[in-house]
Amino acid sequence: MANVISISGFSDPFSSLSHLLGAGVFAVLSVFLVRRGRGDAWRVFSLVLFCLGAVALLTISGVNHLIARQGTTHLIMQRLDHAAIFVLIACSFTPIHMILFHGWGRWGALAIIWAIAFLGITLKSIFFVSISESVGTAMYIGMGWIGLFSWFSIVRRYGFDFAQPIMWGGLAYTIGAILDILQWPVVISGVIQWHEVFHVAVLLGLACHWSFIYQIANWPIDTPHRNAPRSV
Repeated sequence: MANVISISGFSDPFSSLSHLLGAGVFAVLSVFLVRRGRGDAWRVFSLVLFCLGAVALLTISGVNHLIARQGTTHLIMQRLDHAAIFVLIACSFTPIHMILFHGWGRWGALAIIWAIAFLGITLKSIFFVSISESVGTAMYIGMGWIGLFSWFSIVRRYGFDFAQPIMWGGLAYTIGAILDILQWPVVISGVIQWHEVFHVAVLLGLACHWSFIYQIANWPIDTPHRNAPRSV
């Protein structure tokens, strides 16, 4: 972690405030997203899961960067913060596969991605100290890019334009993570550095995926979709 100038009550001010404010915004947006998906229990379940994953990650991350960088509380919050990344990735897959895919493409893919998430959480929690930041970040990126197979399927079925938000979201997450590993750039020394840029990238990636999921939130999930609705 870079040396960031602290202010009263905030260990890492920008990182903490950006994600705490983001948690508040996405908590409000969750109401509209879930309301849009009413009418099917599985669809609502998948949307609620996505909303919980998003708000939980941002809240935990915000609190983790709020408290002092020492002591038992910080160690616990660090582990929760890293675990929440795996959870958000799996939660982002869930409504997309629940609504747009069927059979093995739905249940098989979700079983695999959630199994990977739980495995990642277990390994990262047990070997938290021995697993380097770069290896941990590579684990997140690798898990996220499993979605490339899903993305190609969506592009083939509905077209590139329709699937663009997924692509831009994935790129935002990936670029932010790579910059965090490279420890670059330093925008304002001691205030906005590579980790703060990563936090902004997370918000952008989440916003892109949120916009895509909002498009499909009212689609029926009981029959295969052959063409995207004209109005979503």
